[in-house]
Amino acid sequence: MNHKLIFRDDKSDKFWNIETSGNSFTVTYGKTGTAGTSQTKTFETEETCIK
Repeated sequence: MNHKLIFRDDKSDKFWNIETSGNSFTVTYGKTGTAGTSQTKTFETEETCIK
């Protein structure tokens, strides 16, 4: 499952990409136009990850 969020206003232009795979998810975030920063978190079960 993938989600993409974008926030833009007069001073900001940011993105968040959230990707789930099995029992873990990875969030990549940063300024639009950059590679951003990624963080991955792993859970005991896939059901817990999706919550």
